[in-house]
Formats: sequence, C-alpha cells, structure tokens
Amino acid sequence: MENSTNKEVADMLTELIFRFSGVLHRSPSQMAGPKIHSHAFHVLYLLERSQEKRLSMSFLLTELKMTKQQLSKIINELEELHFIERVRTERDRRNVFIKLTDSGSNYVKEKARAVSEYIEQRLDERDPQHTEAIRALLLQLFTF
Repeated sequence: MENSTNKEVADMLTELIFRFSGVLHRSPSQMAGPKIHSHAFHVLYLLERSQEKRLSMSFLLTELKMTKQQLSKIINELEELHFIERVRTERDRRNVFIKLTDSGSNYVKEKARAVSEYIEQRLDERDPQHTEAIRALLLQLFTF
C-alpha cells in the first residue's frame, strides 16, 4: 500500500513541477523578454544559487549530464543575451568559469517571482489549513 501511495505522491509532485514550469514560460515577463529553453534556464538557476555566482564548465558538464558541445551552445546563447560571461583564470587560461551577470541574475529572479506569485494566488484560493499542511510537507521534503 505504501509503495502505491509513494508513487501517487511522486506522480502528483511531478505534475506540479511541470505545471509550474509551464507558468514560468507563459509568464508576462517571459513573453516580454528573451525566450530560453529549460537547459539554459537550469544553467542560470545553478549560477544564481552558487555562492560566488560563478561555476566551472566541468561542474556544469557533470551537473547537467550533457556533452561539451551541447553545453558550449547553451553558454554561447546565454553569453549573447549578456546573462553570463566567461572568465579565464590567471594561472591557467584553459580553465574557464561561467559567471552570472547582473542581467542574468535579474532574469532568474524575475522568473522565480512570476512562478511564486502564481503559486501564491492559487494558495489564496485554498483553506489556510491546507496551505499549512502543504508547508509542513514541503519543510519535510526539503530536509532530504
């Protein structure tokens, strides 16, 4: 019984993620700004979450599980939009870091705000007890 419940909850959370991903791409700010695909957004998200707002190409390759050519194409697109910049180290010019620009950071924050506002509007339509139950569950999920 527990396995079928876990599967049902996992499927429901997956559906929720896909719905919010759709909101991210349909948000008014998205329509007004440049359109980027999910892999490019994931690169920006990882950079935004990193402490120094920069990551190595090798880390991104490992984290995103893609080829060097695929990642290079994404990096080129984001660089053209001025969302990121390549930074070479002084010691070894072959070592390249990808740094998030202020424009890229603002883009990620704007998209996160749009999704958050959408979720908040949906929660405003619910019983506060349900919202508190969701909050408690999410707090538990974020601990593993």
